[in-house]
Order: sequence, then C-alpha cells, then structure tokens
Amino acid sequence: MAARAQSAYFGIHDQSNCLPNPVPHRHEYFQIYVNTLGETTHYIGGQQRPIRPGTVSFVLPFLVHYIPNVADGKFHVINISKEYLLPSLNLDVFELSEVPLARAPELGPFRFQHCLDFQFDELDTEYLQELCERMAQESQQSPSDDTASNLLIRSHLLNLIGMVWRRHGDKIRLCESNGMLLQSYKQSVLRCIRYITQNLSRELTLGDAAQASHVSATHLAHLLKSETGKTFLEIVTERRIERAKTLLAFTSASAAEIGQSTGFGEPNNFARRFRQIVGSTPLAYRRQFQDVGARTWVE
Repeated sequence: MAARAQSAYFGIHDQSNCLPNPVPHRHEYFQIYVNTLGETTHYIGGQQRPIRPGTVSFVLPFLVHYIPNVADGKFHVINISKEYLLPSLNLDVFELSEVPLARAPELGPFRFQHCLDFQFDELDTEYLQELCERMAQESQQSPSDDTASNLLIRSHLLNLIGMVWRRHGDKIRLCESNGMLLQSYKQSVLRCIRYITQNLSRELTLGDAAQASHVSATHLAHLLKSETGKTFLEIVTERRIERAKTLLAFTSASAAEIGQSTGFGEPNNFARRFRQIVGSTPLAYRRQFQDVGARTWVE
C-alpha cells in the first residue's frame, strides 16, 4: 500500500492487481469496494450483503469481513488510513464508533454497511468508475508528498462518499436514530485503548490495563487478540511509535524528551526501537518532514 503522507496513507487497486482475497480477514485501515461488473457477497459483522454492478461497500478498521472475488468481476478496492480520511479528527480508530455523524459524516456508510446496501444506477456507476480511475491515476503518477495530488485524491474520495449520502442519506440517518450502529469493538477493548493512549509515558502492564478495563488480564489478552489481531504489547508499542512520530513531525521537542514522554525511556532505547519499527532514526524521520515542508513552501 502506498504511503502518501507518512502516517496518512491511501492505496487503490482493481481486479488486475488486487491481492487474492481467499478468507475472512481484518485490517487497520478503512476500505471501500466499488463493484462495476459481476455479482458476489459481502460477509461483514455477522451479516451478508449482496454485491451487484453498481454496489459500493464499506469496511471499518479491524472488522472481520470477506468479499470473494469473481472471475469476470470488475471492481476497485480503496484502502485509506484514518489520518487520510479524517485528518482533523484526533481520535483513535477504536473511538470513532462514538463520534456523532454530524461531526464526521464520512463515517456514515462505514458504520451502517452491515444493514444497508449502497446501490447505484448505471449512470452513477459510470461516474463512480471515473472517480476511481482518477484516484488511481493520481496515486500512480504523483510522488507521495505531492500536496496537489493528495488534495485531488481526497476530493475524489469525498465526492464518492458524498454520492452515497445523496442517494442513501435518509436511510443512514434513520439507522443512526434507531441506534443500529454496529458495535465493532467491545467496551473492554475501548477502555483498554483509552488507558494506553492516556498513559503512554508510564510503565504499562496488562494487569493495570485489565483493571482499568474492568476485566481479568487473561480475558483482556484474549479480547485484544480476537478484536484487533494484536497482543497488548504490540498495541502499546504501536501507539507509542505513532505518538512519537507526531511529536517529531509537529513539535520542536528533542528526541530525548519525546522518548521519555512516549514511554521508551533512555534516548538510546528510543532510537533503537524507533529504527527497528520505522526504518529510520528519530532525527532522520524529523528531517523528512522538514524537507517536505520546505519544498511545499517553495513551490
């Protein structure tokens, strides 16, 4: 998947270059499936939704789902990080289920995919196909730090979601008013994620997180693995790295200060772990952002 703005990423594929999709799976990014030819089924949230020509399907992060590809099908699969889709919403993906749609209407189709079919007529389907082709062209031909390209891709992406709202908005609002939100993540998992996010500078243990989540440590470990596919330690490390990347990119704090505030401790440990996971040193990562910012201002 192309990383188009460091922590924000976007990727789009079609039937010619999409990876095989043989089994139910989950991923940490949002996904949109635009079908233009062929019929299949979307298995999501314990439900089955039909996919026909002109169907657009939406998938929340970490939600187990499955769309079998058909031999003669034509489709686009769009993968988007939370930072790319909702750059101004400073929340963890696990907290998005509690955000009112009035604050983030982009989430509407994702939240209610389990109970709605987003179907379009032939003329609208042609336009959806055109939007996907424009996004693919920008993604393939422009560098990942191209501001104009990223803005154009987001405009096409929001255009697509806006079309869903225009045709199906009344149904989405009715689902929200009737409380038909899909409970994608168990409350214990949400409490654990909040506890981790709010205490990154401290020493974090599974036992303390379990107490804050109102479950046993054994049960929490099982819930985290079943809901996210990750262990407690993997989630802690991931959140610490993401916080460190944000501080490196957008503050003047020293690497030593950032290492302490994100729970990595000594500067050498922070630098070593950061390089293991990100592939560059903290200072090299910061310089990448400074260089991109300088080029943007010059252009």
